Amino acid sequence: MYTNRKNIITALLALLFMSAGAQSLTKQQMLEDYDQLYTTLTTKVPHFAVRKHVTGIDIPKELRHIKHNIDTVTCDGGFYNVIFRALATCNDMHISPNQTEDSVAMAHTKEAYTKYNPYKNSNAKSTFYINGKYLTPGFRNKEGEVIPWFSELTHVNGIPIDKYVAKYNSKVNSSNRWDFKRNKAWTTKLFDPRLTYKTNNYTWTVIINGKSQTIDMTQLDYIYPRNYYDDNVFKVNYFERDSTLYIRIPRMDYGKTGWIEDEIAKHKGKSLHSVIIDVRGNGGGSDMTWTHVISSIIDSPLHFSLEQAAKDIRVFGKDDFTKKPIKVYGDSMTACIDEGDWTTIQPSDRSLRYNGTIYVMVDHNIFSSTYSFLSVCQRCDRLVSVGRPTGFLGGIGATPWADILRHSRFSYRYPTTIETTDSDPRHPETYYKDQVEIEVYPTIEELRTQIFYNKGEHTEEFLYNHDWVFRKILTLR
Repeated sequence: MYTNRKNIITALLALLFMSAGAQSLTKQQMLEDYDQLYTTLTTKVPHFAVRKHVTGIDIPKELRHIKHNIDTVTCDGGFYNVIFRALATCNDMHISPNQTEDSVAMAHTKEAYTKYNPYKNSNAKSTFYINGKYLTPGFRNKEGEVIPWFSELTHVNGIPIDKYVAKYNSKVNSSNRWDFKRNKAWTTKLFDPRLTYKTNNYTWTVIINGKSQTIDMTQLDYIYPRNYYDDNVFKVNYFERDSTLYIRIPRMDYGKTGWIEDEIAKHKGKSLHSVIIDVRGNGGGSDMTWTHVISSIIDSPLHFSLEQAAKDIRVFGKDDFTKKPIKVYGDSMTACIDEGDWTTIQPSDRSLRYNGTIYVMVDHNIFSSTYSFLSVCQRCDRLVSVGRPTGFLGGIGATPWADILRHSRFSYRYPTTIETTDSDPRHPETYYKDQVEIEVYPTIEELRTQIFYNKGEHTEEFLYNHDWVFRKILTLR
């Protein structure tokens, strides 16, 4: 009897739990949630006018078009798929599902992302974009190599690669960038065309041994050329051969700041010919990371000006900023000029008191707070950025805000400011803030060496002998 009662109670609790977690949205609720999403994005996000001016894509118009897909939705999963399509169309990594302290919203958001988001980067194939052309990784099937490393990619599903990227890949979150020199969209992540338009095929056309071949990509896997990577390792190394301090920061992790400062302090008093900070591949985190690192190096205060603009003035918080109304390609905003403590970095008590140039190594895979660092480099003589631009719209911005859709309890985030420091409407690239002071691109042979190098890309041996950015800095000092 006790066992049966226990089983019944367990079953009832399980049913109750399932009922609490279950969700069934009405069509009206879906429409109201989508309208909430649309209103928030179009009235709060300040980037859309710049994107339209540069790329020609009218994001609010695309969002209105996507709404019509709700007419054919028959379940919650279909609705979430529409939401993910809307977020993807914004083409911004800061417009994305968001973690929240609201446990119900977090549960619904996590479930939706796991089950219904087809636009994860795991569903994209990597490419190299060099001098306006696309080069492939190596791919294989069960029998062996099918596509050799660094084959030129010309078409996806028979569509010329540039057209595919601009028309179809642009519908996928954060994958598209802009090449101002060639006035076209580009990417390093090519999504499966079966996700981006109605088709059952997935082919690449590549040039192999001088001949064009069309290959079915559905059954191919990457060829992994090495098994050791040190991309995510923090490093502070002193190279005695030319008195260089090399600092590797793979992510803006504030929790690592104390360790970095301690390691830098160990070299106080040593002869310093140059200081190099390597943030390549750093997708962001906390601005306090790079500001603390700079503080532990410099001998005198480092100041940078800052102007940000927002559609919603509340994002600036306090009222002691200088504010002015501006228009960005017809979009009305309020600009905030900050000349306070945030825009001056003071030397720390343990600073190396280094008075020379600090070289900052960047590449096309930085974002968020690392982008802020790049933006500061553009305006500080002491900081010189070396590498390649990203093609993303970046700069210094406020922490993205969050919103929870009323009925579905889906949580997402969105950017609230755009940096307008020294921006010029005649030169839209000045809004993107991705300019690198000294641009350096790899050759195919340099890329090949890097891809197959199995001893760590951020070692003294590789940096001095093979790293095209590091070796360029050696010629600048």
